[in-house]
Amino acid sequence: MAKWYDFDYDRRMRKDLRFWKKCASEGGNPVLELGAGTARITAYLARAGFDVTGVEISRAMRELGAARLARLPRTAGNARLVAGDMADLRIRGRFGTVIVPFRAFHHLYEVRHQLAALRGIRRRLRPDGLVVIDLFNPRPSELEEGDGKLQVSYERKHPRRGTRVVQRFRTTCDFPRQIAYIDYVWDEYRGRRKIGTDLAPMRWRWFHRYEFEHLLARGGLRSIRLHGDFDGGEYAADSEEMIFFAVRD
Repeated sequence: MAKWYDFDYDRRMRKDLRFWKKCASEGGNPVLELGAGTARITAYLARAGFDVTGVEISRAMRELGAARLARLPRTAGNARLVAGDMADLRIRGRFGTVIVPFRAFHHLYEVRHQLAALRGIRRRLRPDGLVVIDLFNPRPSELEEGDGKLQVSYERKHPRRGTRVVQRFRTTCDFPRQIAYIDYVWDEYRGRRKIGTDLAPMRWRWFHRYEFEHLLARGGLRSIRLHGDFDGGEYAADSEEMIFFAVRD
């Protein structure tokens, strides 16, 4: 997954960057990002002058993220990427803003891990701090329609190698457990000849609105507003996102 992560998302996922900057401005310094991946958002916030600590469990992702942070200008805020699990948060200090972007919370599959993460966030949050968690908004009819079908995410040219890359995926849903199993496939072509294939299985646990508000409350946090997109739109049943803003209860 790490090999293709930036190729998949650096160009496609830019609409959220200004949103996270606004969140950091509202909550204030320093900023803690959980599930930082390859430091896409960590680096952006640092360039904007924020002091950011990114926590990432994957070593391969951290290595790519460290290379990105090494390219930051001297005028950027302090930025660091550390190894860690958001369900077992051992980082020290208090933070004005804690963010869990890009649906990273979906990788916590059991309630005990979800609550451990939320309680850890509360401990690291300043009394006047802000938590923002971005979740996928599950739409059962769409999940059912795509269940078990092989779909194409994109087909495009690799900017450095000049090859053609096709990404496909198949989602299999366990509806009673609210878990989606996703198998990603990247096929790389030079002309008509396939020169490589990479496979990456993934799973994520989806949440419903009031289920997650209940989890927040059990974690010692209180939801103060809910957005349905990165433009501040009101949450609706057909929204792409569920973006929770919360404070210490």
